[in-house]
Amino acid sequence: MDTPPDQTEDPLADVADTMRAEGYVVVRPQSGAILVEGRFLNPERIALRAAGEAGDAAIAAWAISRENDWTLVAWNRPDLVTITQRGAAAPRWRHRRLPPAMRPDAQTFLEGGASPHDIVTTPKHRPTDAARDVLAALDIASPEPPGWVPPPPPPVVVAPVAAPKPRRTRAAAAPRATAVRKPEPVTKVCPTCFMALPATGICDNCG
Repeated sequence: MDTPPDQTEDPLADVADTMRAEGYVVVRPQSGAILVEGRFLNPERIALRAAGEAGDAAIAAWAISRENDWTLVAWNRPDLVTITQRGAAAPRWRHRRLPPAMRPDAQTFLEGGASPHDIVTTPKHRPTDAARDVLAALDIASPEPPGWVPPPPPPVVVAPVAAPKPRRTRAAAAPRATAVRKPEPVTKVCPTCFMALPATGICDNCG
């Protein structure tokens, strides 16, 4: 079970108490770090607020939303590193260097907008050696929350293969009707005089 550290020795004890008073579940995974879970949807806003409650004390603050998205805020003045993971997208890194009077929970940061204090990377929102050094100074080896289980990958949907369309075949043409020619009548002739024989079959010349 998580044991609250001594308030007199732990500068983050008040931060944990404040977040618990707002109804969040707070654990202390390691020295100098807190992890906040709750029904909120914007983990970046919660983690920045936790860092703001720490004042100038160095802190690593994780927040995990009800959708299992998470944010790590690594705050070690003047450096503010924010790493946010949403769904299956790649973690989004942002490194800022704040002036002395600015807090990590300034409204412009809570709204997620760009600011003149951003250290721009190419391509955008990728980790840099300087940002990793801020995490290392807080003894953070990996930005993922301790014990966090990533969501399962979405199922691969295989599109059904459409059956090939049957080829249209032209109907066989009906055979052309051919006229039946009547056989020509055969004329019988006399074998002697070769005259046509009458219907009686007896040659009129030869008898």
